[in-house]
Amino acid sequence: SDGQMSFVIPQQTAAQGIPIPTGENVRIEQRAGGRFAVYRFSGRMNQATTAKAAEKLRDWMKRKGLNQAGSLETAGYDPPWTPGPFRRNEVLIRLENPADMDSDKQ
Repeated sequence: SDGQMSFVIPQQTAAQGIPIPTGENVRIEQRAGGRFAVYRFSGRMNQATTAKAAEKLRDWMKRKGLNQAGSLETAGYDPPWTPGPFRRNEVLIRLENPADMDSDKQ
């Protein structure tokens, strides 16, 4: 598979130390914070549902005058056995000039 899996470790936990990976395909990566536009959706995450959610997010960003600063990212929060209607998924796009962004969620 070409996919990747990531886990977010809270800053307080990371500061206490985390185990060194033993697998050659596992790495620890520190990412910069920032502001993201996010669209939440339920159901199974696949190419079609992700594309539809991304289109809705980009349309919203265009209406709000927000510019994309990074590539599309996806996030899924549930184990594989969770039924589709109960799954929580998100598509995220890092924003350019986040200081200009207000907290408008509409």
